[in-house]
Amino acid sequence: MTFDEVFELGYLERVHGINGELLMVMDVDKPSDYSKLGSVFLEIKGKLIPFLVQKQKAFKATQVLLKFEDIDDEEGAADLVGATVHLPLKALPNLPDDKYYFHELVGMQVIDEELGAVGEVTGVLETPQQFLLQFDHQGHEVLCPMHDDILVKVEKSTRSIHVRLPGGLLDVYTS
Repeated sequence: MTFDEVFELGYLERVHGINGELLMVMDVDKPSDYSKLGSVFLEIKGKLIPFLVQKQKAFKATQVLLKFEDIDDEEGAADLVGATVHLPLKALPNLPDDKYYFHELVGMQVIDEELGAVGEVTGVLETPQQFLLQFDHQGHEVLCPMHDDILVKVEKSTRSIHVRLPGGLLDVYTS
């Protein structure tokens, strides 16, 4: 399994008790969608390592107690603290047509209201201020704020994103 095939579910915050349980903080919109984990991938030293979930118990709204198979003591659990927890992309819940996951945008055509097709999405970047749509325009990387006034519509069926680009945005990247 590669990082392109998984999404981050959360991270292991701390050891809970002496029997190898860990507290996982979930970073998802609806934690209840993941109430029955059979296995997960932990990122350890830059690699995804599979772990079987022996026991799972809700702790708080976004926190879950996990017990992994073969992790039976506080010391073994402590080695995993800080690891991010991942699941395969196929474990993501299906979304209605008007909603999307960022990874689904990659490869979509960006179509401006005035200019027509201007490029293909190569990624979505998260900055402290906002999310940025990253796309290739004639060999130049363009970063466009994913603001409601700019991002008009995402059409999953046609793999296109309709935008209203601010005047001069493309010039900034191509000049």
